[in-house]
Parts: sequence; structure tokens; C-alpha cells
Amino acid sequence: MKSYKQEIVPKENVEFIHFSRDRTPAAALVWAKKEKFTWPHILPSRHRDSGLQKYAKNFVPYYMLIDKDGKILAEGKQAVFAKVKTL
Repeated sequence: MKSYKQEIVPKENVEFIHFSRDRTPAAALVWAKKEKFTWPHILPSRHRDSGLQKYAKNFVPYYMLIDKDGKILAEGKQAVFAKVKTL
């Protein structure tokens, strides 16, 4: 949360999205509320509808920076946060 608040929140042109890998929507929401996430959440039942399924990875957490055209700009937490600093 500290990195998110310092690096992402000030960037009006960057949106952080939580693509949940939890088994149920209820579990995803409980975890998101517990962690006080303030960004949009895509629940497991909505993965296909989101258009983001092609970016899904099989491990968590996974950070990926995608531009408005769907191009992957960076992958991995360090690379993503470094790239965000340049935007």
C-alpha cells in the first residue's frame, strides 16, 4: 500500500486494477476490504468479460503495466514501479 500511495495515486494517467485469483467472489472481496484496497477489482466470475484474461498469470501477486492500447510496458513489481515514475 505504501508504494501504491506514493507512486500510483499521484499519477492521474495510471489506474491500478486488482485481477483477483481467489476461488470465490466473496473471498476476493473479504481480502480486498481487509487490505483496504481502493482500486477497481475484477472478480473471478468476471475475468472473461473483463477483456484482461489474456494478461492473467498463474501466480500472485503479479504486477504488469499495460498502456491504453493493450501493450505491455513492464512486468514485475520493480519494473512496473520504475516505469510508472517515468510517466
